[in-house]
Amino acid sequence: MRIIKRLLTFLIVLVVVLLAAAFIFIKSVAVNVTNADLPQDIYSETGDLQTIARINLLGLVVASEEDSYLLINNFMNYMFLDSIRSSINSAYDPLGDLNTDATNYIVDGFGYYIDYVYSTLNENNQIVVCISFGTDKYITSHSAIYLYFDVLIEKELLNITVTLSLSEYYLSDTKLSLKMLDYLFEKLDKTSIEDSMTMGVLNLDNYTYTVSIIE
Repeated sequence: MRIIKRLLTFLIVLVVVLLAAAFIFIKSVAVNVTNADLPQDIYSETGDLQTIARINLLGLVVASEEDSYLLINNFMNYMFLDSIRSSINSAYDPLGDLNTDATNYIVDGFGYYIDYVYSTLNENNQIVVCISFGTDKYITSHSAIYLYFDVLIEKELLNITVTLSLSEYYLSDTKLSLKMLDYLFEKLDKTSIEDSMTMGVLNLDNYTYTVSIIE
């Protein structure tokens, strides 16, 4: 009987410790991403997103170096929004008047959701892609992955090519190993993810994204 009591006590303590550890971890990676973080003018655009994105990219021909990175960041946000609506969820409109799961979430899966994907430009002229996700199935939790891309602009005669190369990524403020990303994409259908981009070429083998003003 004493052995059974000790075993039950041990199991109860183990469960409490695991729950406490999980709670601490969830709190440590919590990120509150909201509609206000989105590029408002892009998400309010009513024109053809691909055409507007291309016009932004064409601006690289005459843009200064500083303005070039701003144009690339705008292009990325137009591309993300167009790809989401064309390949994943045509109803996605988080700044719209409707307040439904279809309009608020890019993906609404079993027990989780992805609500935002957008990019910003940091002080090092890197494109930082935020992928915001959460769950409200058994617990309420929200976090985000931040992917940092180095930007290479190549000008050849009449063509300009932009290549984004992943340098590092974080879960909230925690830097993660690229080996973990490799393992994740081994379990996913990389081809379908690559094909979902409506502009440019995404390569998940070397984590690059390439787009040219002439395609």
